[in-house]
Amino acid sequence: MVSPDPCSRVLSIQARDRLSCVQMLLHMGADHTSQEIKSNKTVLHLAVQAANTVLVQLLLELPQGDLRAFVNMKAHGNTALHMAAALPPGPHQEAIVRHLLAAGADPALRNLENEQPIHLLRPGPGPEGVSIE
Repeated sequence: MVSPDPCSRVLSIQARDRLSCVQMLLHMGADHTSQEIKSNKTVLHLAVQAANTVLVQLLLELPQGDLRAFVNMKAHGNTALHMAAALPPGPHQEAIVRHLLAAGADPALRNLENEQPIHLLRPGPGPEGVSIE
């Protein structure tokens, strides 16, 4: 029997600790809709950019007023769906795109370059059955 890779075990412990920290901050009243001053990114934009599927799902499940407005917030013209479309193709991209679309992300929104999220998909083997339309 092969023992688990110690590096992946450490990474999973670190990921769990980071998620616990975020959950604690949210529980203490941190506003997940706040935007960075320089980039206008929300924590959702940052989670998508990091391809952190678990954090994206957590943020989309938070009780909030207008989920569609939160999901479609722009950071320098890009929504979280634009950022997800620009991720490398793979299971993280597919899961994040599915979560965002289910939460009301609008695939017709355009960024400052007049691009819709579908225009930002990278070439290569795409996710099976996922369409940003």
